[in-house]
Amino acid sequence: MSLAVRFSVTLLLAFWLLGVFLEWLVPIIPQLTLFVPLMHNSYSLVCHQQQSKLLGDSVYHSLVCSRCAGIYVGLFISSIAALFFLYRNEPPLKIIIFASAPMLADVFLCAFGIYSYSKSLAFITGFLLGSAGFLYFYSALKKLIQELNSKKN
Repeated sequence: MSLAVRFSVTLLLAFWLLGVFLEWLVPIIPQLTLFVPLMHNSYSLVCHQQQSKLLGDSVYHSLVCSRCAGIYVGLFISSIAALFFLYRNEPPLKIIIFASAPMLADVFLCAFGIYSYSKSLAFITGFLLGSAGFLYFYSALKKLIQELNSKKN
């Protein structure tokens, strides 16, 4: 995949991540307050946004929960790595299984009351899944581009 496409993916993920943490930018750029309701509604389509699970304090917080924020940060960091390292092979299924296991365990252990919800642990398990998930996203995007290019020729 070309550097331009990899850079475009990283740029799109950067904008998505800026939206996730939009409220944290409001003290620096107060005009962003106008966009918070729209962005909040937009991110509600991809996250439950439970107040107690958002990153931040009672005034400024992320627009998605800790786990979703971890997933998006993991995707973004992996996209930066993809700018410098080419993923040549399709990732084996066991990578996503191992990366999702800690998150699934965390969800079930919290749901069954074994321990209480931890924003840090939720972020870390989301980060693992997002980092590994990017490999599959990247692989699928690469296949799609190859398929579209082969149909052109």
